[in-house]
Amino acid sequence: MPIKKVAIFLMIIGIEKGQSVIALMDNGEIKAIIPEIRNLTAISPEIQENIWKEFTELGYEDTMNPSETLTMIRFLFNGSKISDRGRK
Repeated sequence: MPIKKVAIFLMIIGIEKGQSVIALMDNGEIKAIIPEIRNLTAISPEIQENIWKEFTELGYEDTMNPSETLTMIRFLFNGSKISDRGRK
């Protein structure tokens, strides 16, 4: 589920910020995350709130630049790059 959480988070922060973060990902990360974003349907406010809370607890702040945001996202993957191995 970490990849789905990242996909939802990227949608929550908005298209412009989300695209800036995705632009910094390597090809493997992009191949893992884009299908998840495409598969997103209506996300309840409760789920959005829970994911927002989780990412802010990881250290996300609105003032972070895309590189800092990607680094924070990678904490979900034990500091390594995002990959399909995260799917469980």
